[in-house]
Order: sequence, then structure tokens, then C-alpha cells
Amino acid sequence: MSTRRFIGIEKAQLLAMIDLDAALYVEYDDNSKEPIALIETAIDVNKPKPATVTRNLAIRAKPPAFVVLYTLSDIPNPADSQWKDILKFRVKRLNSKAEKGWESISPEEWAKRLLKMREWSAGNLDRENI
Repeated sequence: MSTRRFIGIEKAQLLAMIDLDAALYVEYDDNSKEPIALIETAIDVNKPKPATVTRNLAIRAKPPAFVVLYTLSDIPNPADSQWKDILKFRVKRLNSKAEKGWESISPEEWAKRLLKMREWSAGNLDRENI
């Protein structure tokens, strides 16, 4: 749970996802198990990452979808020193509100955006269940 150093342990525990194929994650609400976002991840090797299956799944299922490429740093991850820490992310939105290019962001910024997605989705889920 490396995100806890950026957003605190209480908020980091709100971030729940499952690994579908070691590269595609579903960020979901821990209580209702409703999907919040689809996130395809890979090490950034400066090659195109089309993520077509993830995009198509998101179009059908409706949650926001992203490709998240990460660059490893040379230092160990403070949350688990057997792994290298992440230096930065490149993020691209995939589905209906797709952005044209990639955005470089810090691990802290990505953790904060995950929380914002959760807050936005929780509001939508609440409105659907009224």
C-alpha cells in the first residue's frame, strides 16, 4: 500500500482494485463492489500502448478507463524495499472523454486522482440508487 505515504493510511485503504491479467486493474468501491475505473498498467518503454481491449470494455461498462505507464526509480519503495519505487507515471484516458495525449504526473498526483475518481463515482452511485 505504497499510496499511503502520499494520501495517508486511512485514504489509501479506500483504494481497492483487483488484478485481471497482471496489467489490467479494476478500481472498485469496497462496500458495493461497483467498478469505478479500469486501469491498464505497464512499464514505460517509450512504445505505443493502444489498450484496445480495455477501451472497448470501458465503452461497454461505462467507467472511466486509463492507460498508466510507469517509470521505476533507482531507490527502493519505502512501503516494500524488495521493489523499486515509482519515479513517475504517464497517464492517458481511453474512453468516451478520451484525451489526445499523455500526461506525466507524480505518484502522489496519481494517488490523489484515484481518490477524486472515487469521490465522483460514489456520488454517481448514490444518485443511481435514489
